[in-house]
Amino acid sequence: MKMSIGEKKILFVFGCPNREATVDRLYQVADLIPDPAGRKAVEVLAEKLDSEGVEKWYRCFFYNMKLEMEAYYRHKAILNRIVGGSMEVDNDEIDED
Repeated sequence: MKMSIGEKKILFVFGCPNREATVDRLYQVADLIPDPAGRKAVEVLAEKLDSEGVEKWYRCFFYNMKLEMEAYYRHKAILNRIVGGSMEVDNDEIDED
């Protein structure tokens, strides 16, 4: 199954390894979203995950997606530090020998 980066972000925030719980949670979240376009995006993702055959590959897909999104946010932070001109990390100790 192909997912857009937006769908992966939604799944990253509201998903869990249990597919049924994720689908239920997505439908509940969709009910709380006032924007019709946002509500539709969450409902479409819930319908994708609720389709037949998804339970066979969902757990593996979820863990791989989590790893991919964590790498995405890590690389985004690195890029922001490069653009900002500071490659130093707050907890990074530099040994000036």
